[in-house]
Amino acid sequence: MNLADGLRINSWRFPDKVAAVYEDNRVTYSELNARANKFAQAMLAKGFRRGDKVAIILYNCIEFLEIYHGLARIGVISVPVNFRLVPEEREYIINNSDAKGLIIGEEFIFDLRPQKLPKIKPHNCIVVGSINQLPRYMNGYENLLRDQPHHEPMVDSNEADLFYLGYTSGTTGFPKGAMIQVRGTLEVVKNALLRNANRPGVNMSDRVLLAIMPICHSNSIWATLITLWMGGTNVIFPSGKFNAEKVLATIEKERVTTTSMVPTMIIKILELPEEIKCKYDISSLTSLGSSSAPLLSKTKEDALKFFKNVKFSEGYGSTETGALTTLRHKDQMRKVRSIGKPNPGIEIKLVNEKNKIISNPGEVGVLWAKAPSAFVGYYKDPVKTKEAIDGEWATAGDMAYFDDEGYYFLVDRKNDMIISGGENIYPAEIEEVLSKHPAVSEVAVIGVPHEKWGEEVKALVLLKDEAKVNEEDLINYCKERLAGYKRPRSIEFVKDFPRTATGKILKRTLRQSYWVGQERAI
Repeated sequence: MNLADGLRINSWRFPDKVAAVYEDNRVTYSELNARANKFAQAMLAKGFRRGDKVAIILYNCIEFLEIYHGLARIGVISVPVNFRLVPEEREYIINNSDAKGLIIGEEFIFDLRPQKLPKIKPHNCIVVGSINQLPRYMNGYENLLRDQPHHEPMVDSNEADLFYLGYTSGTTGFPKGAMIQVRGTLEVVKNALLRNANRPGVNMSDRVLLAIMPICHSNSIWATLITLWMGGTNVIFPSGKFNAEKVLATIEKERVTTTSMVPTMIIKILELPEEIKCKYDISSLTSLGSSSAPLLSKTKEDALKFFKNVKFSEGYGSTETGALTTLRHKDQMRKVRSIGKPNPGIEIKLVNEKNKIISNPGEVGVLWAKAPSAFVGYYKDPVKTKEAIDGEWATAGDMAYFDDEGYYFLVDRKNDMIISGGENIYPAEIEEVLSKHPAVSEVAVIGVPHEKWGEEVKALVLLKDEAKVNEEDLINYCKERLAGYKRPRSIEFVKDFPRTATGKILKRTLRQSYWVGQERAI
């Protein structure tokens, strides 16, 4: 079975139904399917074959859906790149993935450095947008599709093929490409279809998803795929600065039934003036998911009051494992800090420091999952793969416990990851950059509490003898080298660090004083 089959099948069932909306642009199932086929045919004509990789740097747009489906139909692996990264970070991912092609939004072509991308041949750089005069080595996306046939390409594929490489920030200072199979992503889709199939009074094809999060992220990749398999409509929200009022206006205009947000987005909606919040009819909304970071109790309580008559849920998972647990609506205030119970078909175990499986409620261990949706390793990184995969089990390194009813609770991150505004940030990347500053002797980066973002990045810096540099200097130093969301929001200078007997910095000790009095430790 091919991932793009959902779109293909529903182009027969609902040819004239709107499949995707972006601002004032609407495409039907038959149009979206035809364009995905034309793109697939164009890439075949360019010489791309099953197993090749194509990097994608785009803001949210309908073309993103065409590209994912078109590449899946010919077995070419998508490499979505977070548009918030700076050029140097993007280049690392493109080169590390061995991408042979690049699809890029017109907004990004002016900081593209072709000389830094030796594996991308000039004619394999494709630009999405309406820019009139492209650099001579680039192809316009619409020109590429114009003369292509719209019938299905005949290419062998297998569920064991890779669908995409999901690059996650790396504990070693470099991003890692999680290899996601077609089979694993189909399991995510199947799970959603099964959960919705027997809901009384629910017609899956009535689903109208508001895809707010970037479509380069796993969350939106899965959500938009699920919608197209159901025969619903994907309403794609513009990228850029989050506009809380526009979310409510879009829900009213498009009669959105479901969406998923990170806690920061929910907070911004709740902070709108009452007259704005009451201005829009959002009664069509029947379900709202929160993911990517913990939701504070007060925020949850206020959200349940505002989004009344909406089934509210929280989910836990990762690019590596897929969606693992859900805290359902009925349990929101009864199990406030919980991530819920395992989803159908998912097994979870906690393992302690002695590598023994935990059987007692309340005891903390590393969370491992046996999930059909799990990744199959990190691209070209067998060492990190071995740390994250053990037979049929996979882990993202989070630590948790369960209670006597089988509900799971996250308590810490084994790998020091910071989640700010729903974005995963690994301190090692920031430490790598700061350590190269001539005035810096040692640096430790931690996450400290932030009311809106959940956590913000803080750097603790030990300077070299006689070195003179201030906080602003180091923050500016990071600007050209790190994406905005990764940059330290504050820098504190220290005389030394708490250390182990072997000299390793004790980050957990550093974090403790900043989290005193908080209802959570992450």
